[in-house]
Amino acid sequence: MNRQHRRQKQFQLRRLKLVPCDFKLTAAAGLGTVLEVFDQMPMAKEFEKCLPKRVSPRSSGSYMLALMVIASHIHEAESLSDIAKIKGDPALEELFDDEVAAARTLGDYLRDFEPEHIEAVNCFLGKMSRSLTDHLETIQPEEHRPCALTIDMDSTSHVHYGESIEGLAYNYKNEWCLDSQVAFNSMGFCHGLQLRPGNTKSGVDAVALIYQSFGNAKQSRERRLSGKYFFRGDSAYCYQDVMKACLDLGVIFTLTAHDGTTKWKTLMEQEGLVWEPWEYSKEDIERAQKQGRELPQIELSRMHWRPSWAEGRLMFPIVIKRTWKQESEEDRKGQRNLFYQDSIEDRGQWEYYAVVTNWDLSRVSLTDIMRHHQKRGNAENFIKEEKYHYKLNNFPCISLRANHAWALLAQVAHNLLRWMALIEEPSKPHYSKKLRRRYVFHPGRVVRHARTVVLKVMRPFYEEVTKMREACTATPIPCFSTA
Repeated sequence: MNRQHRRQKQFQLRRLKLVPCDFKLTAAAGLGTVLEVFDQMPMAKEFEKCLPKRVSPRSSGSYMLALMVIASHIHEAESLSDIAKIKGDPALEELFDDEVAAARTLGDYLRDFEPEHIEAVNCFLGKMSRSLTDHLETIQPEEHRPCALTIDMDSTSHVHYGESIEGLAYNYKNEWCLDSQVAFNSMGFCHGLQLRPGNTKSGVDAVALIYQSFGNAKQSRERRLSGKYFFRGDSAYCYQDVMKACLDLGVIFTLTAHDGTTKWKTLMEQEGLVWEPWEYSKEDIERAQKQGRELPQIELSRMHWRPSWAEGRLMFPIVIKRTWKQESEEDRKGQRNLFYQDSIEDRGQWEYYAVVTNWDLSRVSLTDIMRHHQKRGNAENFIKEEKYHYKLNNFPCISLRANHAWALLAQVAHNLLRWMALIEEPSKPHYSKKLRRRYVFHPGRVVRHARTVVLKVMRPFYEEVTKMREACTATPIPCFSTA
């Protein structure tokens, strides 16, 4: 058959012949490598101390059970029943020496967590995040090294539809849910997570999480003089206790101004503000020109707020940003304006946004403060990561404390994968969905030979995993950071 006839031939899907075999095959050949990296870290011993004791002679041990839960999160298990799928994997059976626990056993293990264990694992998350950040500072290129510790805190709801889970309640959005409050740093590492009843107000108990996130050997004066410790939050965190905690720790804060707390809208009307234009960067201007659009008209100003709880001893700057919103042609000619006149061209209004801070305005511009605070929105991406890629949009247990333990172990898995993502591609690290496809979900064959267990994988995957393993182990990881 010549080439022309081959082109004219209608191609059909080729049928593949299925042949059963007795080989032990796995669909997650990289999962063992990820767990091995964590197990070899010096902090693994400290993690074991945070866990409840398992003294039964038939138990696999508290640390091994915790590793099984972490493995299920890395494998993207949605509930305890999904662990049954992992249990039948021959590679995991070999990894845990044929002792992969049943779903019921892991459920009992999560219910063993007491308040002191929850607090200990939460503290471990903060220490783990700072240690991994320190490690990245030593191995990353200079342009990608974290130059400061910036903590973003936010809360989110976890909607459920049953009634048996402890803590379910209606929130202000009329959602039947649980509520979580979580702290991430600018690199995406989780410093702590609180799981609360659904009707808990945003910002409650934030002070404990702030102290935990910045808790290390440094003194308040050292942090304040270095100017490299930051806290960012929305208007739910704009209250007295949060500001006092940041001042006590020597941390620079930027908080979305709450009008009920600061009365910034009334102050703005009383003050004679002087507005200055937004300083667009060269990259912003070039991008706008390339896209053929005009940059919005933005102006900045500042004033000072004296909190009533400080009795005249403190005064915080409030940076105000206003953006001109041009009224569209549809708004002009629609039902909103029956008396539209063609001669009126510059119809629109200013939209205002304010930020409270303790930053020294003599050392930083108003534009830089606003740019810094706007990056707080990146925490929303990590919250979505937890809810949808680690399946924390709902929880598997009835006990609130057991669900809290489930979520905390998910954060340990998140920190581990995030660290690997930053090693692989520091400029644009992948989220867990793509990272799993790259390093976890690969086929392999388990072979026993001469009292040795061998996992045979495809060569391209072997080369990638070897490169990642060398990058993880070439530079020692500090047990815990004091930075």
